[in-house]
Amino acid sequence: MTEKSLYHTYVHNQDGLVGLSYVVGQEGLSLGVSSSLVPAPGANPEQFIGFALSTCFNATLRIVQRRLKMPINSEVRTRVDEFKDTQGYKFTVEAQILMPDYSEADAKKVVNIALDECPTAKLLKDNEGVTFRLVDNFGEEPVLGE
Repeated sequence: MTEKSLYHTYVHNQDGLVGLSYVVGQEGLSLGVSSSLVPAPGANPEQFIGFALSTCFNATLRIVQRRLKMPINSEVRTRVDEFKDTQGYKFTVEAQILMPDYSEADAKKVVNIALDECPTAKLLKDNEGVTFRLVDNFGEEPVLGE
């Protein structure tokens, strides 16, 4: 039996790291893209990963909170760093999760359920260099690269 897709999309890139990526068949949905390593305008892959994880995981946290009849208040801030390694480059990803009205035990319960339900988290969570961390506040962080 073949599963029926609930949604599909094609994102097309023909220029590499400096140019445009666009959603096929959806006129006007294109983004200028570039590398974080060159001075060119556009969003980079690190930012796309951050957008995808922050958006999908926070949406899933809120679905879980609603289902459990708990306060709906969560925020996710995803930090993505790029490093040189022995075979090119690698990313590290840290999703910081803020749930201010929750005890640590309740927050962990919601996060653990969301980790098993969020499609983006499921794709990333078991990879080396990917972490999910509850925080009391986001605070000020140094600029990447310092």
